[in-house]
Amino acid sequence: MPAEVPGPQIYATEGDSIPIVVTNALPHPHAFAIPGIGFSTGTINPGATFTGTISVPVGKAGTYLYYDNLNLPVNRVMGLHGAFIVMPGGGEPPFGWSKYPYNLSDGHPIRQLYDDFGTAAWWPGLAWHEGHNQEPNPAPPFRQYIWLVHEASPVLFAEVGNFRPTAGQPFYPAAQFVERFVNDPFIATSNDGRANTPKLDRFNRKPHFFTINGQSGHFSHNHASITPMNRVGEISLVRVINAGLWTHSMHIHANHVYVTSVDNVVSDNPLWVDVFFLHPMGQMDYTLPFMRPPDVPNEGGIGRGGSGNAALATLANPPFPGFPGAASHPAWPPVEEFTLHHPKIGTIKKAFLSGTVDIAQRQSPLCFPMHSHSEPDQVTQGANYNTALISGMYFIGDNSNPATRIDFPIDEDFQMMLDLGGSSSATGPAAGKAP
Repeated sequence: MPAEVPGPQIYATEGDSIPIVVTNALPHPHAFAIPGIGFSTGTINPGATFTGTISVPVGKAGTYLYYDNLNLPVNRVMGLHGAFIVMPGGGEPPFGWSKYPYNLSDGHPIRQLYDDFGTAAWWPGLAWHEGHNQEPNPAPPFRQYIWLVHEASPVLFAEVGNFRPTAGQPFYPAAQFVERFVNDPFIATSNDGRANTPKLDRFNRKPHFFTINGQSGHFSHNHASITPMNRVGEISLVRVINAGLWTHSMHIHANHVYVTSVDNVVSDNPLWVDVFFLHPMGQMDYTLPFMRPPDVPNEGGIGRGGSGNAALATLANPPFPGFPGAASHPAWPPVEEFTLHHPKIGTIKKAFLSGTVDIAQRQSPLCFPMHSHSEPDQVTQGANYNTALISGMYFIGDNSNPATRIDFPIDEDFQMMLDLGGSSSATGPAAGKAP
């Protein structure tokens, strides 16, 4: 899959007029379309250039996919797609955006939910549109992330690339593409001798790679522009789009989420769930409250902080004197993880460049996964779990009371990940190799 898949994330505001120039440098006709807002360049022939304007309609705030709509779905699934975000206007400078992610009438349940964030005792912290510039790791306003899901089949993609058009068949047959992508017969490709299957030098045409924003496994799970890495009380919005042909079941740990929009229809009664289906060409928004993980024992039963939800005290633990959790203490913040490393420091060292690296990792900040319950997409070519379509959420501190904000200990290697990314509300470059 090319390094520039998907295309740039594009942010716009309702009513914007966006100049656009699209040149087709490929040997086949292509197009650029945003069907959700009614825009299309029409067919652009090889070597030709389209020049025009995208007029963003008022009343169309939402999460959209732009893609090549010729020879559907081949060109789109081959990688010609990206995310187009429309923000509602009417807000204060410098963004000019509403403090809500959608156009909402007075009394709408989602409006009430977003009004409660950062103001109600049961949702302490920052409102979605609020941020702070305090170091380390400032919290931007309008914390939002895009999870653009995609699947890739190297075998089938190679077939499309090697296809030679004829007068009667100018494109790779779309129906054949879908059939092979979805229903190609299973071939055992395990390289593990314990599986008692022969190693084969070929794969079937089904997808072998499952990505979020063009990244998989470690590269998505530990990328701060994909995986939300915030403090308790710093509510975030995750915009999820499926550019592929498989259904995914996006399951997140640590917090239930509010499903506040499905296919750009704002939810009248938002579900509070930990898993939701994402169908091909589907869209959904996860409003991620960033409350304390619910397995932290507290008076209210669910760790939202605020009145009546104080963390319970742990029992004293005499067998481990000197360990941070030995004395009785509140179960939050998680002081045990602050100094705990896995494996223990000095246990395993690996050669790296001209020296060695201790692979011990501090268990702070707290890391929780997001993976799909459509099990095959959690792996790559049948390899180990956690190598494909995964993300998650990290707790880097507690900002439920901004006057006494807590920042959890963070080692240099993790801080580097935070410095390379973060929530984005601006148009950026296409996906590519990490710096």
